[in-house]
Amino acid sequence: MSRRMILVSTTLALAAMGIFLIAQVFYKKQNLQAASARLQERARVAVEKNPQLKADWDKAQEDGVLTYPEAKAILEKAGEKVEPEE
Repeated sequence: MSRRMILVSTTLALAAMGIFLIAQVFYKKQNLQAASARLQERARVAVEKNPQLKADWDKAQEDGVLTYPEAKAILEKAGEKVEPEE
């Protein structure tokens, strides 16, 4: 391989890794936002009605924040329909 080809390949690989890392940060930030107060309350009430969901609730509360995907999973296990948050 020529020196120029190695330089171009290395540059492209580093750019791809950078783009991937930036996309991963945005993805995590988007998915780790807390669920709305209304959704959190619905999940809490569902756990009170269905004690078998207590383990899921405890796992979701380990970090101190109930996120939308966690609340959605709890409510779906309780048999409730969840609309996307706006």
